[in-house]
Parts: sequence; structure tokens; C-alpha cells
Amino acid sequence: MPAAAASATTSARSPAPAALPELEQPRLLARLRPRLVAHFPAVVFILTTLLLPVGAINGQNNLLFWMFGLAIATLVISGITGTWVISSLSIERDPVEPAHAGEMVRITYRIHNNSRWVPAFAINVEELSTLPAAIGPGHVRPTWPGMLSSPTAFAEYIPRGGTVTIEAQVAATSWGSATLDVLEVWTSFPFGLSRKTMLHGRTQHLLVRPPVIRDLLPSFIDRLLNARAAATRGSATTRSGPGDEFHSLRELSEGDSPRSVAWKRSATRDRLLVRQNAREESRRLFIGLADLRGVEPAAARSAIVAAASAVWAGHQSGFSVGLLASAQHPQVAPGSGQRALGEIFDRLAVLDLSAEHTPHAPTGVDARTSVILIDPLRRPAGMPSASVFTPDEILQHATSLVFDPPAQVPMTLAERLSRFLSELLPASRPTLPGGAA
Repeated sequence: MPAAAASATTSARSPAPAALPELEQPRLLARLRPRLVAHFPAVVFILTTLLLPVGAINGQNNLLFWMFGLAIATLVISGITGTWVISSLSIERDPVEPAHAGEMVRITYRIHNNSRWVPAFAINVEELSTLPAAIGPGHVRPTWPGMLSSPTAFAEYIPRGGTVTIEAQVAATSWGSATLDVLEVWTSFPFGLSRKTMLHGRTQHLLVRPPVIRDLLPSFIDRLLNARAAATRGSATTRSGPGDEFHSLRELSEGDSPRSVAWKRSATRDRLLVRQNAREESRRLFIGLADLRGVEPAAARSAIVAAASAVWAGHQSGFSVGLLASAQHPQVAPGSGQRALGEIFDRLAVLDLSAEHTPHAPTGVDARTSVILIDPLRRPAGMPSASVFTPDEILQHATSLVFDPPAQVPMTLAERLSRFLSELLPASRPTLPGGAA
């Protein structure tokens, strides 16, 4: 269910930095054209209105004539008021934070009412699953159907000259780069008789990352922990720092924790001494995908899920995780922060399974570096000290939904009829931000 949260005249929020710069898009949408949409209550009301003069003429009933005039006035007022309201609105779509498949995605819209006299009521926002014809160049076909549930949002009230913020909460069912473009803003206010619609559009990309399965096979987790223990042996340096191995004693200074005081040694020397441990170096883990050309699509996509899950498991096990380079992307340096993990997930999200991406041997490998290759066919690694896993040896269970490619959603008969009727209206030139047309 879409959630709507309104606030008067909110300030614009700066877009969050994306791991892939090409996915960052502007927010203000261009106003494109009006659109005629079949509205069942309007059809029923018009048919009923047409019956009134027939009865009034046959029965010579003045009350029916008055009712017919009132019905016509209601239609005119509904059309003029609703068109005025919908034409006074401008809308922004915020850049969307990357999310993982299987999670909820929040798409934020900011609607501004430019009218100085009339507030707006019952405003609906819907992303179109197809690109309407005759809207002008500069727009692309939406690719979100099959990857996201239908993005819809609702604003109950927008004051005169005010701005409200609403959210569409949608479920991500697959991963990749989902394209948003044309949306329609519509209302049936007042009376609910006619549906007034205005199209707005600007191409924007939403990155959905592969799902992360956190319930992995215990044998794989044990292999990671054993690799971490092997890399830790003899890893303490001669420099002091955070760690578990004793290095030296020093005098207590301001800011030291009382837990680090060596009380027995301090008693013999008549001054407080602090235990200084040896600094432990970072353990590194490289994850790589074997060339997936010729592999069944479901198996190839499960390998990507296994790679994303192995990245998360390595991070949780205390590794600095990196991604092996291939012909498609450079090597992602090992890191332990959220930014490094996000970059790996983003690369996996846009990986082209039909292209060659044989992993390259990592640079700067030492005794503290582990390498994991994921291959559904379990072919030889081709690089020393690399462990090869199949997706089944990593994933304990996962829903088949996340392994399936995005489904192509066919157009329904109502959508085809609506699109045909929209072509009956003359297309207007797009109104660009800043007032240029």
C-alpha cells in the first residue's frame, strides 16, 4: 500500500551519492501533455444525463429540465475545476537509493501547487509501464515492470502555493537497472465524475542490487572462519594498536580506559601503567564470478546471488572484501565499509551475463588474502590459492523468485484502449524546467 506523508513547503534534499555516477539523475519532471482516460463513473453519469431530456420532452416535466441543466453544469464545473487544479501542479522525483531484491523500495515525489487561489485535493501519482506515443523525443521505454511492483502514491491535500512529499513503497522482485520515465498525475476532484490527467516525464534510473541471502550453509561459513584464522596467525605487527596480542606497557594518559590498566605491574612501580596490544592487520577476501556464458540463466543468476551473499558473509566474518576484475569492470579494492560493499553490489547488479567476464588474478596478494571463485560448473580456478564454490555449496535456501529474470508484463485490453483514446488529443510541446518549451 502506498504511504503518503505531507508537509507544507518542504526544502529540497540533496541527492545521495550513488556508487555508479551514471545513475544519478535530476529530479524535476517536465510537463508533457494532457491525456484522456476512460472513467467509468463519467460514462454512467453522461448516459444518465442524456436520458433526462428524453424524459423531460416526453413528459413535459419542468423538474427534469432543471435536473438536466444541473447535470450539465456539474460536468462543466468538474471539468474546469479539475483541469485547473491538475494544470497547476509541478512534480519532482527524488533519486532513489539502491536497494536489494526482496526489499521494499521507496520512491519519493514532491508535488508543488503553483495556484494562488485553488488548493488541490485527491492527487494520484502513477508510473506508466509503457511509453505513450506522440509525447516527443528524449524519453525511453520504462523497464521497471517485472522488477518492481506498480509505483503509486496519493496526496490528500496540497495547499495553495504549498509543497507536499509523498512516497510510493514498492517491492523489488528482481535486480538490475530499472528505468522510470513517464508518470501520470490525475485527480477526479471534484464530484468524482471525470478523471483529469497530466503526463510528466524524465528518464531516471533505479538500481536494484542482487538479493543477499543471510542463511548460508554452515560448511561455507566454517571455510571462511578457518581462512580468517589462518590469515591471523602471526599477523600481529610490532606497532601498537587495537588487537588481542600483548605488545608493551606505557604510562596512563588522559582518555585511556580503566580496563586497560595493568594493576599488578602498576603496584610494583608506584605509577599507573596501561597494557598496549599489538595492532592486527586487515584480512582481505576477493570474490570472483567465473565466465557464465553458456550457463543456464537460472544457474547464472543464482551464481550472482551466491556472490552477493558471499560478500556479505565475508564482511560479517571480519574480512575486507573486494571484487575480482574482469573485462566488464576493474578490480574493486577490498574494503570493510558500507561504501565498498555498495560498490560491489552495484557491479553485480549490472553484470551482463551474455558478455565475457573471466576473472583476472588479484593484485597485491599475500598470505593474508583469500580468493573465492563462484562457478556453477566448478571449473578449475586458473589462479593459485583460489577456492572454487558452486552456488549450491554456498546457498542453503533461497526463493526461486529472485533467480528469475524480469518478466515482460503484457498490456491489458483496458490499457490498450486508454492508449488509443490518448492519441485522440493533440500532443502539446513539453514544458521544460525553467519555463522553456
